[in-house]
Amino acid sequence: MNRLIAGELIKVRTTRTALGFAAAALLLVLASVLVSILAGHPDTIEDKRSALNFGNSISFVLLLLGAVGATGEFRHRTLAPAVLIAPDRLRLFTARTAAYALTALAVAVLMAVVTLAIGIPLLGGESGPDLAGGDYVRIAAGGLIVTALSGALGVGVGTLVRNQVFAVVGIIVWTTIAEPLITLADDGLTNYTLSSAPTRVGAGGDAEMAFLPAVLILVAWTAVFCVAAALVDRRRDVE
Repeated sequence: MNRLIAGELIKVRTTRTALGFAAAALLLVLASVLVSILAGHPDTIEDKRSALNFGNSISFVLLLLGAVGATGEFRHRTLAPAVLIAPDRLRLFTARTAAYALTALAVAVLMAVVTLAIGIPLLGGESGPDLAGGDYVRIAAGGLIVTALSGALGVGVGTLVRNQVFAVVGIIVWTTIAEPLITLADDGLTNYTLSSAPTRVGAGGDAEMAFLPAVLILVAWTAVFCVAAALVDRRRDVE
C-alpha cells in the first residue's frame, strides 16, 4: 500500500495541476485574511476566528483538485497502466484517495503558516478580546482536517462522475445553487450541508454547532462519496 501511495504522490507532484491549485489556494488565503481583517475589522472572538479560517478558504479549491485528479485518470487513460501494476481496484482507489488527502494536507500546512504569520500581527491592532492559544490550535487543527477531507472527497466525486467537466460543474452547482435551494425548505438543514461543514470545522466550531459534530458531518459526507466511488469503480471496465 505504501508503494501505491508513493506512486500516486509522484503523479500529483509531477503535474502542473497541483501547483496551479496550490497557487490558487495561496491567493485565496491572502485575499481572505487581508479583506476579513483590514476591511472587516473583527472585534469578537468568533469574528477573529472566522478571519483566520484558512481551511474554509481553500477547502473548495482542494475539493476541485481531488476531483480533477481522479477524473484525469479517465480523461488521459492512465488508469489501465495503473491497474496492470495494482489489479486490486479498491487498493488503488484507497491509495489515490490517500495521496490527494496528503497533498491537500501539505498545502494546508503552508496555508496555516501564511495565515497565522499575516493574521496574528494584523489582529493585534484590532479592538476586542484577543484569541487564546486554544483558539489558534482549533483553527489550525480544523483547517488541516477540512483540507485533508476535501481532497479525499474530491477523489470520491471524481471517481463516481469520471467526466472532468461534469465533475467540476457538478461540484459548483451543488455547493452554490442546489444546497441553498434545499435549505429554503428548512433552515435546520443548513447545519448538515456540505458547504457549511468546512466553515464550522475550519473555525473550530461556532455558536450553532460545536467542533466535533461539525467534523463528524464532514467525515460522513466524505465517507458516503468515497465508499460509493470505491464500490462503483470495482465494477467498471478499464478503458
